[in-house]
Amino acid sequence: MEKSAGMETAYSGPAGLTPGRLGIWILISSEIILFGGLFGSYILFRMAHPEWAEESRRLNLLAGTFNTLILFSSNFFMMKASAAAEKDRLDDSKRYMLYTIGLAVAFLGVKAFEYATEFGRGENPASGNFWSFYFLMTGIHAFHILGGIAAIGLLCAKALRGTLGPVKGRVALTGLYWSFVEIVWIFLFPLLYLMV
Repeated sequence: MEKSAGMETAYSGPAGLTPGRLGIWILISSEIILFGGLFGSYILFRMAHPEWAEESRRLNLLAGTFNTLILFSSNFFMMKASAAAEKDRLDDSKRYMLYTIGLAVAFLGVKAFEYATEFGRGENPASGNFWSFYFLMTGIHAFHILGGIAAIGLLCAKALRGTLGPVKGRVALTGLYWSFVEIVWIFLFPLLYLMV
């Protein structure tokens, strides 16, 4: 394994699989197991409880749809950030990452508005199994959004200090994680908001 000062390791495993890429795929695989278990459990409970359709109709479909558009847009900008970093356009990459962070914060703001409305109506994780699933799954997803904001924020800080160049490959790895966060929402949205 070769390493230069301030540079990422030059090690490359089979088919160019670097430790960073292997690590992000292991992380995503473990998250697939977590969310897969939650989705599977929710679907089984939902099939056994047709009355959950009424609970689902109480969710704010407009807010959920808007958040879907926000996440699609944020992932678009993260992909642009990754492509720009790969082409050594680090200022562009930084700008696209800042757009991604802004949209992620907007997503959390909309979700906080939804939670406030739901709690205001007396709906909380103790209100029934539907609400337990809803708050658990969307809450875990929100923590993943926060993790993405932190990771992208660290890369932006490096870009602001002019030290992103040696670790520009991390933008693509973070982009993989961010795409996973979007894919989770692609499943969450119809399961919770549209499965009536």
